[in-house]
Order: sequence, then structure tokens, then C-alpha cells
Amino acid sequence: MLALVATATTEGRAEPVLPAAPAGAAECAAGAVAAVVTELYLGRSRGGRWVVSDAAWERFLAREITPRFPDGLTVLDGRGQWRDGAGRVVREATKVVVLVTPATGGDRATAGASREARVAAIVDAYKRRFDQRSVLVLTRAACAQF
Repeated sequence: MLALVATATTEGRAEPVLPAAPAGAAECAAGAVAAVVTELYLGRSRGGRWVVSDAAWERFLAREITPRFPDGLTVLDGRGQWRDGAGRVVREATKVVVLVTPATGGDRATAGASREARVAAIVDAYKRRFDQRSVLVLTRAACAQF
């Protein structure tokens, strides 16, 4: 089950519409629990130039992501590409953040904010801080066992 972020417009500007936890959480084998996996794909360039340095990324991770998901996360380096409006293939370095949270109940997030609200806050902060047009967010149901 996979849900992509949709975009809605509010007063002429695009706003992310994040999916709620996927319906129909998987039935998990003994010892595993139903979970939600959220992946954020965060581009590191704008207009063909590098705008998110390693130091800036580390600050963003420490200030915006880790406090919202203190139970843990994984960060991967990636290379993204897409076709722009002129038909050119655009490539850029990307950070992929993988979050695994309980499907029901909660984790130790600060201020009791929902997973969706915390992800939306990260997306908004990243777009503002690094002048990004979008952040890809993928959400799916899973079983987790630690």
C-alpha cells in the first residue's frame, strides 16, 4: 500500500497534503507490530546549484527532524532525477529520511503532535529554509520487528 503526497492550493500557493496512516494496517507475524513507514526525499540543489551543504544538512537534521522523531530514523544519500517542464532530465543529490512509527498508539514525539503534523512541519521547514519547491513524501503500512 503506497500513498503519495498530494498538493492543494491555498490562496494561490501550493500546500502539501500529507496522507494519514495507510488504512488496513498489515496483519503482522508473531513478534512484529503494525507500523507506518514514511520516507522523505529532500533535494539538495536548486536551479542547478548546490544549496544544502553537509553542515547545513546536519543542522537541519538536528534542529528540525530529530526533535520531532526522537525514537530514531535512518538517513540515506541518494541521487534523484526527474523531467522538467522543458523536457530536460534534471539530476540532484538527495537525502532520504526513513521514519518507522507505530501504526496505532504513539511514539515519544514531543508535544503529542501527530505523525502527519510532524512530517508536514519538516517538509514546510525544509522548503522554506532551502528554497525548495517540493519534498516527496511516501507513506505505507508495514510490519516492524526490532
